[in-house]
Amino acid sequence: MKKTALLIDGGWFSKGLGKILNLPNRWSNATQVINNARSILEKDEELFRIFYYDCEPFDREVTNPVDGSKVDYKLMPAYSARKQFFFDLGQTGYVALRRGELKARGWEYSSNYRKALLAGGPGGVPAVAPTAKDVYPNFEQKGVDMRIGIDVATLSLKKIVERIILFSGDTDMIPALKLARREGLQVFVVKLDPWPLKHNLIEDSDGVRVLTPKP
Repeated sequence: MKKTALLIDGGWFSKGLGKILNLPNRWSNATQVINNARSILEKDEELFRIFYYDCEPFDREVTNPVDGSKVDYKLMPAYSARKQFFFDLGQTGYVALRRGELKARGWEYSSNYRKALLAGGPGGVPAVAPTAKDVYPNFEQKGVDMRIGIDVATLSLKKIVERIILFSGDTDMIPALKLARREGLQVFVVKLDPWPLKHNLIEDSDGVRVLTPKP
């Protein structure tokens, strides 16, 4: 049996399951994440641990730059749902949570208003000034990639496992994958069917596991 670690980039995997399965809130629950992740294991693989990397939901108040209105994200229904998600994952056996931090970095225009900007009006100026609904906070994850890289290095250098299966579409993971392979580990990457997977990730792995998500 090959001792195997599953490393899950939560923002990519959980949201991907939600979109592919067309779930009401576009996010999967903890049971769906664990069941789909475990389904990728083969008969000759013994699960060592599932490492789940994600950020806790944003819990601060922001002020809209257009009209000065305030939104407290801690009071929104999505906040409670995501907190429950993390609690459920944390209570699941063989799961290790690795939390990054979610920060608001400025504001973005909505897709509809960006189209208006591109269309322009006289002199290239949009015919309609932006409203409060035309902007939204730009949330940025901090520390997730670093934590994945550290765990890959630790698992590899200490020879804790023989295989690593990575659930991520982020090419920033490639240096960590290269290290693991140089240290003698077998590394596989997961492709969420029907989404494509970047060829760089495939090139620096030992193979691709295709996962067709199930509710």
